[in-house]
Amino acid sequence: MLIDFTLGNFRSFKDSATLSMETGGGVQQWAHENTVPITPELSLLKSAAIFGANGAGKSAVLAGLERMRQMVVGPTEQITDNLPYEPFQFDRESASKRTTFMVNFIRDDQQYRYAFSYTATQIVNEVLSVATGDDYEVLFAREKETMTVVPEGLLPVTQRVRPNALMLYAFQDWNYRPAITVFEWFNNDLIILSEHPSGHALDSEWVHSQMAQFLRAVGSEVAGITQRKVAVQFLDGSAFTRPDLYLVYEKYDEEGAVIGREELPLTSTSVGMQQLVVLGLALITAQHAERPQTILTDSRLDAIHPATLAALLALFNSVANTSQVILTTNQPVLMSQHLRVDQIYLAEKDYRGESQLVSLFDFIDVPAEGWLKDYLSGRFGAMPTVDPGDLMAAFDPNL
Repeated sequence: MLIDFTLGNFRSFKDSATLSMETGGGVQQWAHENTVPITPELSLLKSAAIFGANGAGKSAVLAGLERMRQMVVGPTEQITDNLPYEPFQFDRESASKRTTFMVNFIRDDQQYRYAFSYTATQIVNEVLSVATGDDYEVLFAREKETMTVVPEGLLPVTQRVRPNALMLYAFQDWNYRPAITVFEWFNNDLIILSEHPSGHALDSEWVHSQMAQFLRAVGSEVAGITQRKVAVQFLDGSAFTRPDLYLVYEKYDEEGAVIGREELPLTSTSVGMQQLVVLGLALITAQHAERPQTILTDSRLDAIHPATLAALLALFNSVANTSQVILTTNQPVLMSQHLRVDQIYLAEKDYRGESQLVSLFDFIDVPAEGWLKDYLSGRFGAMPTVDPGDLMAAFDPNL
């Protein structure tokens, strides 16, 4: 499970910012449901929500963790490949400085810290550490092309790694167990929700059955869900088949009796229904995964009705849930729906174009609940500044 993630000089975040899933000290509300005890000293949140105006940097936080995952599991292939470098652009210095990512997580009762920084052409530094008591033991470390800490027996491997490639990938390829664990966490346990469901779980009948039950529980008339192989034809004449989901609905006669069933492609349904299916599939498969998963969803739930989304938030924080969900949202009403003060983050951008990320927990004299009114009044910032008069003038110069 994720403990925290830190990014710096990435997109709108010029300075470093940290999203922490550790519980806030002294917060007792919904401790049984919303948190997971790891050790006597460490307890983690089951969910976190990032609020803020459009363009404030909410998406950049999750995009940073997604970018880190991309670089770990999908390395460069040759020396001439550029790294996916997106530094802060609105000053003179940042465009040439390194981007930095660091993640702390728990897997198999062991706490790991993995960090690296990079530019467009090279990995500047890279460190993997493991928690030992109150401190961390460095397992391997590099500064550019120089290894400062090398695992026993792996020195020959380090001489084969390109400047634009991560050492972690090479070490896991050579069966170095800690590197394998970190790689598997990124590849298997960190889930990024996309627009359409994917994965081997689509082939499972029990997943389809649970998905139908999930959709009915959130107010849908879906009678079932199935999968069909759909042929995709390219202009050059080549073709392939892909698995697509179909929702099954019952057909009725004029007296209300069921006379059959009709299948509707998921892609032909509403955006909200597609978001429900993608989320439901992720939650169901996470419940049956070998290890707890961390699910990231960037504004992919905002088409869902607020009442349904509130029920889903309660599900994320329920005793039944064993994984984490981190979401960005433009629905402030969720602040009043089963969230603790340490589960709420606010993203805000200043006039320089720099984003900051703060936890509501860090504000002084914040009550245990009932923050929505204060947020809407502007007490915590992270609200859009909207001038209706200026908006009208943009369309009518006579105003």
